[in-house]
Amino acid sequence: MKLTDLRKKLKQGQLKSIYLVEGPDNYIQKAVKKELIDFIPEDQRVMNVGTYDLENVDLGMVLDDAQSAPFFGDYRLVILNNPVFLTGEKTKLKFNLDGLLSYIKNPEPTTIMLIAAKYEKLDGRKKTVKDLKKIVEVIDANSPKESDTRKIIQQYVDEKRTEIDSDALDELILRTDNDLAQIINELQKLTVYASGTKKIDLNAVQKLVPKSLNQNVFDLINVLMQENLRKSIDDYSVLLLNQEQPLRINAALVSQFRLLLQVKILMERGFSQGKLAQELKAHPYRIKLAMQSVRQFNIQSLENAYMGLVDLEEQLKTTQRDPKELFELFLVKFKNGWK
Repeated sequence: MKLTDLRKKLKQGQLKSIYLVEGPDNYIQKAVKKELIDFIPEDQRVMNVGTYDLENVDLGMVLDDAQSAPFFGDYRLVILNNPVFLTGEKTKLKFNLDGLLSYIKNPEPTTIMLIAAKYEKLDGRKKTVKDLKKIVEVIDANSPKESDTRKIIQQYVDEKRTEIDSDALDELILRTDNDLAQIINELQKLTVYASGTKKIDLNAVQKLVPKSLNQNVFDLINVLMQENLRKSIDDYSVLLLNQEQPLRINAALVSQFRLLLQVKILMERGFSQGKLAQELKAHPYRIKLAMQSVRQFNIQSLENAYMGLVDLEEQLKTTQRDPKELFELFLVKFKNGWK
């Protein structure tokens, strides 16, 4: 189940006794907790919302709380953070997993239990994990697909009684690299800015939302591929002045050239723009720009650039030479054999 599905069901009064929110996305993890906390009336939360860190607290104490009746209210909410026993990690604490499974099969009807598993992956071999997923409502907290991000953005602006133009929405996702937490932070600024017109347009996004490192690097590559070496060096210098680390810049360059190389190879195999975006799991607009950029270059020149950046990364890690100087040498080295 997605975050948007949870919100719909709670509004419709479709409440489950136990939720497992699984995945490392910080925004979704926090948003799920907020939705369930908000379900408890504000004047009842002090006595009826319990939060436990299972890296430090015995599971038995948590189950005792879950089996208690709500205090002058309809529901209790018990939040289990860091359920390390669902992973392959070792822990000093011993957990009463039989007790947990027994509770899951027969939960207290007036208790809402939220198991917040902020991990990349649970240990699917464990009986506890298998049984848990068969019974409870699982909420996906992995980094969302772009289509899911768009739904969350639309839901957010609808709640603020604001509209967002389609090109503004595209630019917002591009500039934030589909980072949901950052998107929500930027939307808070954008909705305030648009409080008069109640519409977020492209100009507002371009004015208020800074470009991500990846977006700045993509722009740098476009300049570089136009063989404008002077501006390439200037843009690289600006990134350094903005306190971006040379290794991070280079990693983004490597990633972007990998994308260009993949696009070039698949284009020659007849892939369309839509099929490329689906295959490479990249934003359609970014694929469109990549297709435009690579048409004038052959695969060998892109491979040379990619391997040159890999070599540059090694030099950044193993020498004390000035990063800007190393980048300039990279440009000079590949200038003549670029096409």
